[in-house]
Amino acid sequence: MTDTATLATPAVDLPPDRIVDFDIYNPFHGQFDLHVAWAELQQSTPHEIVWTPHNEGHWIALSPELIGQVYSDATRFSSRVVLVPKSTAGEAYAEFIPLSLDPPEHRPFRKVLNDKLYGAAIHPLEPKVRKLTADLIDGFVANGRCDFVHEFAEQLPLRVFMELVDLPVEHLPRLKHLADQFTRPDGSITPAQATEAFKAYVAPILEERRASGGDDLLTHIATSEVNGRPMTLSEAARLAIQVLVGGLDTVVNFMSFTMRALAQAPDIQARLATDHGLHHAAINESLRRLPLVSSAREVIADTVVDGVQLRAGDMVVAPTELYALSPKMNERPLDFDLDRKVRNHIVFGSGHHTCPGQFLARMEMKVLLEEWFARIPQFELEPGQTLRHRGGIVGGCEPFILRWKTN
Repeated sequence: MTDTATLATPAVDLPPDRIVDFDIYNPFHGQFDLHVAWAELQQSTPHEIVWTPHNEGHWIALSPELIGQVYSDATRFSSRVVLVPKSTAGEAYAEFIPLSLDPPEHRPFRKVLNDKLYGAAIHPLEPKVRKLTADLIDGFVANGRCDFVHEFAEQLPLRVFMELVDLPVEHLPRLKHLADQFTRPDGSITPAQATEAFKAYVAPILEERRASGGDDLLTHIATSEVNGRPMTLSEAARLAIQVLVGGLDTVVNFMSFTMRALAQAPDIQARLATDHGLHHAAINESLRRLPLVSSAREVIADTVVDGVQLRAGDMVVAPTELYALSPKMNERPLDFDLDRKVRNHIVFGSGHHTCPGQFLARMEMKVLLEEWFARIPQFELEPGQTLRHRGGIVGGCEPFILRWKTN
């Protein structure tokens, strides 16, 4: 993402081994695999934290201990800005709540989301998720192949999400494009322009739902109270946009990473096809092995970490990938192992901003594995295709083809 002519200079003197040529939006250096690229960075240095000149210059936490602290210690690392570059994507995203709020200010807004997204609240959606999953797979199973990203991963979670917020499916391309400008910007519009476009879209919808009522998530946001008072329209819009950005990207990519990994593991496929009791372990192992979020925090006050000075206002990226892929947290971290006894990860974040959509994501993955293996017990990647990942705040898979034998 960074033009080499605009590489930043650190604000403090750093030895050369503290500075890395690593752009989180393009981390590959000839390595197409996102997770291996991150793991190679972690293994390349004994330091817990390094500095990169890309994306206006920022720190990258490498040790699992420090990554956990960045996410959980709001007294040192603020959520006011969670994206880099800070002056563009970071400041634009800082308008959204509750992620941009530190405790205790975030709590009443977070409760609004928890009431609709936690645990039992999403159980009534499962029959719809199952029917849509079955319909999508049945639409291509007889073909013996599919473009998994386009034909499934970009269909199921996004349609379910649009049902959750009661928005027309026809609006998906527009909303997905806007959401992508924060996680993997393509330069077509600035993050600030994407924010304004989101506001223009959601504000009238929230006003209408505040008046008409309903049981969808946007109506719930529009009519909720915080701190004993009605939420303002501005607050409701900022919360709704946060929901839209979060709901239109992460699960798409997690499903894609998971199915591509399984396509390369016929022994694991055989076990999952014959023993549905292993599906839970497969989901948990996929969450551990294939985390994809590299969020950031802003340093609140000057502090020393791992022997180096961090200044107030500095940005620290905390890759969830490196928490789970550290040998300190998991043995043989790059192996996909259904039989692991211990799985340490923070794929849904840690601390006060743990992802509220995790229960829906797990349910969608459970239904996917159940319905897929009931129809397609064995599959593989179609030979000859070029496999690519995408870097960014949320990593992703480029489209890929799966194939299987038909009767």
